[in-house]
Order: sequence, then C-alpha cells, then structure tokens
Amino acid sequence: MADIWIRSASNRFAFLRMDTSAVTSSNCAGSGTVNSQFYSPGSEPITATGNDEVFFFVPVSDTAFALRSIVSANAYLRMDGSSVTEANADGSGTVNCQYYPQGVQPQAVPGNDEVFQFVSIPNSPVVAIRSFNYPNAYLRMNAAGVASRQGNGSGFVNCQYYAPGSLPQWTPGNLEVFHVSAIPIKT
Repeated sequence: MADIWIRSASNRFAFLRMDTSAVTSSNCAGSGTVNSQFYSPGSEPITATGNDEVFFFVPVSDTAFALRSIVSANAYLRMDGSSVTEANADGSGTVNCQYYPQGVQPQAVPGNDEVFQFVSIPNSPVVAIRSFNYPNAYLRMNAAGVASRQGNGSGFVNCQYYAPGSLPQWTPGNLEVFHVSAIPIKT
C-alpha cells in the first residue's frame, strides 16, 4: 500500500477529503462524508494521524484499486453510480464511504462500489477516476467555493456521466480531472 492524495485540477487548493467518523458498520447506502479541504499555496496533505486528505492506495487487480482512509482502517471510498445515466450539470450519484471488517478489503468484482480505475487523459498531467462497477460514472469534485480551511471540509463530491468512448478532458473548469500525488498502477 502507498499513501496518496488527490487534488482538484480546477481548484489547485482543494484536496479530496474523507470524513470516516460515522463509518462504524457496513451500510448498503454507505456512510461518512466525502468533500474537499483547502490547503494554502505551497502546501499539501501529509501522512499524519487524523489527516482526512491522505489515503492508502490498495491495489485490487492490475488495473483497479480501492482507497482506504488512513484515519479508519475499516473505511473505504464508495461511489454509487447506479443513478448516473446521463450528463448532469450538477452531477449525480452518491460518493461516501463503506465499512469493511478488519482483514477484508474491496474486490474487483461486479457490484462493488469501492473499486476504481485511473483513466489517463491524453496530453495532460491529470487523470480521471472511474467507477469499476459503473464504467460511465466518474468521480466529480465541485470545489469552486473552497477558498479557506473549514473543519468539516467544504465543496461537493459526486459523479458525472460520460458516454461509452468519451473521456473527461483537461480543460478549465472540468470537475472530473485530478492531480494524484503518485499513481502506482497501470492507467
């Protein structure tokens, strides 16, 4: 496992945040809060006890991975893209967390909302993060108003639909592309 952070490509001060304080048991709808946190210019998340913006990168196949909280060894990022069937200016779907008992981790099998794939964006330093279970659903982080550090984070994280054969592009304002501190898996 490696530690990584994920930063918005449209707001260079906004990093993905996973609050796992309410993730104490398995829940089919997931639990916890996923949003973003502000880091001042020149700073970035560090691996430290209680840091909600750093994740353990957990490979589950040659091309798929899960993201586990460093705060809670039982909480993984979850993206339910079942309702993500067309592009929506506000995004759709649900991004939160899922509880896994000690010694168990997500698997790259159909129906698993806690497995993802990095998708390279041609001619760019950014990637998109696609659901393994819903391959047309991509992680979306609206961090337009994230301009100062908030204890509970701010911004909004959900999903965006991309039709088969299309990809998010590295263009100003695109909410589905990210800088990742390290990408230790094939894209």
